[in-house]
Amino acid sequence: MTKTKPVSNERMANCVLCSMTWTTTEFKKAWDRALPIDQYLEDLLGTVPHEEDPYAQYLVINQQRVKRIKQRLHLEPETEMAALNAKPGTKWLILNEHWCGDGAQIVPVQAAIALASKGRIEARVLFRDQNLELMDQFLTNGGRSIPKTIQLDSEFRVTTSWGSRPAEAQELVMRVKADPERAHLYSEELHKWYAVDRQKAIQSELRMLLSLES
Repeated sequence: MTKTKPVSNERMANCVLCSMTWTTTEFKKAWDRALPIDQYLEDLLGTVPHEEDPYAQYLVINQQRVKRIKQRLHLEPETEMAALNAKPGTKWLILNEHWCGDGAQIVPVQAAIALASKGRIEARVLFRDQNLELMDQFLTNGGRSIPKTIQLDSEFRVTTSWGSRPAEAQELVMRVKADPERAHLYSEELHKWYAVDRQKAIQSELRMLLSLES
């Protein structure tokens, strides 16, 4: 079993890597049980919310977000080029949950990029709460922030990771949360930002992620 090669903080986009102990064999096992990204999105859209579920309201909102993005998303030429130039065998192993608002904004973009790559990029999704051992190796500022994308090469070695949101969005959240009078509005402000940005920052940072694949 081969240990994955270390990844320096300087090489990662908007990510802090915790103590990574898994072997390539363990990453392959995780990959094998993950849902293909299109199947994951179908599951999200097809899940029926239950009133007793504390996350039901977020599920409904995220279903609307995913539908809207899938209808309106336009990949920039630079993104399409990056996808087509991705190293063959590139894999995105994504940790997420249906209730995650950032995931609803980001995962449809990743699905579109994988499709545009014509087979060079494959993306799959694992539910975070069922995979905490993996999640705890990719913490962001000590937290289990999602979505978290782990980029693997064809041999299941980690090349880099990214998440949970674009740097500009994260700066906005930190700024709003730092103001006691506005802290409770951070989610509203965040998704306003996503609406105005129209997935451009997501595309830019995912292009950066692909450029670190080596």
